[in-house]
Amino acid sequence: MINLVKIGRSRKDSSEFDIHIEKNRINEIETVQIETGRKEPMSSKQKYTILILGLASVSLISALLIINFFYNRSGKFTAGENNLTTGSDVMQGKELLTPFQTENPQLKKAIASYNSGYIPNAITEFTDVVESTAVPKDKAIALIYLGIIADRKGEYDNAINYFKRAENYDEYNPEIYLNMARTYRKKRDYNNAVKYAEKSSELIPDDVNPLILLGNINYELTNWDEAIRYYEKALKIDSNNPSLLYNMALALFKKGERFPALEFLKKAAESDKIGDVAYNSYSRLGAEFLESNMFDLAEKYLVQATRLRPQDPVGRYNLAVAYLRQNKNAEALKELEESERLSQGDMMLLENIGESYFALKDYDRSLRSYGKVMETSSRNVKILSRIGEIYYAKGDLERAYESYRKVTQIQPATENARIAYLNMGNILDDAQRFEDSIRAYESAIAIRDNDDLAYYNLGIAYKHYDKPAMAINSWRKAIQINPGNIKARLAMADYYYEQGYNDQAEKEYQEIIYKWPDNQEALFKLGTIYHKHKNYKDAQKAYSRVVEAGESTELSRKAMINQAIVSSGERGDEDSLNNSIKMIQKALLLKPDDSDALLALGIIYARKEMHSKAVEAFYQSIKSSRDNKMTAEAYNNMGKSYYQMKEYKKSVQAFTRGVEEDSSNEEIRINRKTAVQAYEEQLERER
Repeated sequence: MINLVKIGRSRKDSSEFDIHIEKNRINEIETVQIETGRKEPMSSKQKYTILILGLASVSLISALLIINFFYNRSGKFTAGENNLTTGSDVMQGKELLTPFQTENPQLKKAIASYNSGYIPNAITEFTDVVESTAVPKDKAIALIYLGIIADRKGEYDNAINYFKRAENYDEYNPEIYLNMARTYRKKRDYNNAVKYAEKSSELIPDDVNPLILLGNINYELTNWDEAIRYYEKALKIDSNNPSLLYNMALALFKKGERFPALEFLKKAAESDKIGDVAYNSYSRLGAEFLESNMFDLAEKYLVQATRLRPQDPVGRYNLAVAYLRQNKNAEALKELEESERLSQGDMMLLENIGESYFALKDYDRSLRSYGKVMETSSRNVKILSRIGEIYYAKGDLERAYESYRKVTQIQPATENARIAYLNMGNILDDAQRFEDSIRAYESAIAIRDNDDLAYYNLGIAYKHYDKPAMAINSWRKAIQINPGNIKARLAMADYYYEQGYNDQAEKEYQEIIYKWPDNQEALFKLGTIYHKHKNYKDAQKAYSRVVEAGESTELSRKAMINQAIVSSGERGDEDSLNNSIKMIQKALLLKPDDSDALLALGIIYARKEMHSKAVEAFYQSIKSSRDNKMTAEAYNNMGKSYYQMKEYKKSVQAFTRGVEEDSSNEEIRINRKTAVQAYEEQLERER
């Protein structure tokens, strides 16, 4: 799963010291139960949303939520090759230890048919050998093949029967017992599997294949030490066997011995060179280094894997992940497109490709991949949810809403429907359809009424719908369900603050600070209330605590500016003014060319009667400002400084520019009138 996109609108605010916080993130649906611990805290003006982990096959390996998707698929190898057994990732030994030697032309023909894949012909021909006058050893060979064929078809009892019949003809043939052990293993009859594997090993003590099987059985039973013991015994016989080296690596991983496991993987790849073991080893090495954030090494091994299997879409996908983690987006995009082209209807892979495109904010390609998944899985609510999120990020609220609405139709009254209703509520609120938004949130609450976050969102919608009493009730309900929901408390305090109910707002903020002493938002808002009421001492304390709670945040920067203004205005002595300048300079280090800080710096210079420096700071503030009212205020203060320097013409010009920026500001008009009068008097004196 990748990070979800924040979207929102600015809102009216009664405080020049307050901050704009983006609104909300869209929810993501998953077909698992939601755990409260997975819900992220959001800013007080954001709607809460629910983060759900992706499918079990998806590993979120960074804050960017780039997916490391690594798996191997079994059942795609021809007869006689190493393959992956269902339910296990260890490599198997050879199907047949050595080619059977026979002079029987009928048996030779049957073996040729088997090797060529003509299984029906082979069955008939092997059966003819068994029913003929062939020698016992040839009949045993034919029965072994018939047992292997039955085993591959999942007819395990028939396979065992064939092997037991073969034993009657050639009781010293180790192939019989080895294949019988493999079939018993598939039946999960591990006692018999071990019994016959050991019997095969006794007959051929210098062959590694029975030992590989014994190791694999113990691996499957999670007896890691026993598995390693058998692998080590086999390695003494054949130290370069790729399957053994690979299996030893996997067993060591299971024991948590990662570094020796990595070395065995490297040896397995070097020994196998171009086969399946080499490919799996390079792929696993790449995945391991991805998890360790060693992305250059991950890229190295995944490149080697894709060279061995250039047509494997999974390898391409894994390499794309390595590129993504190094911000090599162009290379990643190329591999993702190739993986998508090669996917051949692999829905799980296409889903993850879509997720990676989403992480790159390539929404069109993401929609294309998800669209392919939807062609065969039109009722997949997780994909519908993600498609809704993409449209939401693109600003297409109508299509986003429709995607979530489909979820509620496919799985009504379920947890997935509940999340969809929450998303629909967010979308409707963005569209300013507040009454419909409220209904959507209420539908979510009807499915589960103990979700404090849903009540929090409902309160936001009621606030927008101008139903303050209902908003307050919703937030109180959220707090009742979860007393630790700080966002509902902040929302309630903010409402009182915005409406000018400062006593109630102060009480709420103080309660928040009592429970969360380092909450910068509550401390900052409390400071602004004290500031407005000219309670400069308490304002200073509140702003200081904001900075102490974390100097590098946006709120801390704003608190430094406000603290400097309060300090310079309250005392006005040289030390106080110098300290205020230092605070402003510190704020400017966090955000150079910040118009707020530059305006404050100019005001403090003016208070120090350093009017030339003040004018320079006001000019810099105007250059950085994108807000008309703030620009007007800077011109107003500039005009005051020019006035103090008796440069009345420039003072008039500055005030005039201020009026042009904010014609509603009566103070600037009055100041301009005074400056004009002083300028005219100056002209008269100079005549």
